[in-house]
Amino acid sequence: MNPNYLKRISDEKLDLLLRAKGAVLIEGPKWCGKTSTGEEMAKSVLYMQDPDIP
Repeated sequence: MNPNYLKRISDEKLDLLLRAKGAVLIEGPKWCGKTSTGEEMAKSVLYMQDPDIP
């Protein structure tokens, strides 16, 4: 857990959905905290990027 993480309104709903489904798509505008929220709640993280970029 990141001590600098700011709790969000969606945290409780995301926790419930992750427990029920195991995987959840988080959508929203840029810079609204999607990645931070996902990383905070996830047990594991997979980053997908362009394989041609080192």
